[in-house]
Amino acid sequence: MTPRDEMDPRRLLAASLTRSLTMAERAALDVWEAGSAEAREEIARTREVWLAMGLAADDPAVRALRRSVGRKAWPERRPLLAGLGLLAAALVVGVALRAQPQVETYAASEHAAARLTLADGSHVVLSPGGRLTTRFSRSARDVSLQAGDGFFEVTHDKSRPFAVAASGRTLTVLGTRFNVAGGERLTVSLVQGSLRVSQPGAPSVLLVPGQRYVGAAGVGGAARTGDVGSDAAWTEGRVVLADASLVQAAERLSRASGRRVQLTDPSLARLRVSGSLPIGRMDDVGAALEALLPVRARITAEGDLIVSPATRSSAKSSGLG
Repeated sequence: MTPRDEMDPRRLLAASLTRSLTMAERAALDVWEAGSAEAREEIARTREVWLAMGLAADDPAVRALRRSVGRKAWPERRPLLAGLGLLAAALVVGVALRAQPQVETYAASEHAAARLTLADGSHVVLSPGGRLTTRFSRSARDVSLQAGDGFFEVTHDKSRPFAVAASGRTLTVLGTRFNVAGGERLTVSLVQGSLRVSQPGAPSVLLVPGQRYVGAAGVGGAARTGDVGSDAAWTEGRVVLADASLVQAAERLSRASGRRVQLTDPSLARLRVSGSLPIGRMDDVGAALEALLPVRARITAEGDLIVSPATRSSAKSSGLG
């Protein structure tokens, strides 16, 4: 091989795939680049290939092609370089596609809960009429609970935090089980793991198992200790109440059953109730309320429950079995 062959600009381009050029070689390549538009275009295309290879430098196919380019004589290198360029272009497309977040939207039917398995293996029970959107990427798992309540069992993945946006808060976890209930106030109940509740303009609240976060809309919340397991009983077809006002009970029954529970008189707000209510049949719920509270219950043609005062007697606390 003559010195002239060694300084061939295309040979220098090929050589630069496997080693750094000397100053003389770099100068020869610069002269060639400045000499014609065709040379500049060829160099630009080659540099695009290098960029693509940089995105997948550890790919076995790239390493093999690089070794082949280094061993072959120049006439045989051109098809290899062309193959390397095609491979690099495919790798660029593959990397770009993998970089795009995976977005999915889930919705429960109006009157039945939905049991979901998300793309990362996490499980969610979504209350009737509930809706959530997931946006998973290689570095994050973001979920937006847009309607309804949800019980989450999150698959552990330390490299990808799992965050749920709900009622203006962000709930960030790694691996945990927790219940999220909306309505007039957000209630987040932690069964297992750890969870941080963040809200713009308010201090973050870190929950430990057995604690609830309770906060009204637009107002910072606080952690409280309680029987958090009962908060997720709706996923098994029951609503558990502990000295709840009838207004609170009506809201929780509505969200858990997908049926509207309406109180017709403000005086009913003074009634309080404790116990466990099955929510499979609203006429059973109505019968239990009539037996234990001074109310009358009526089922509409649509299956909703209308609760009215039975008498004008003063309200009293009652319990459900």
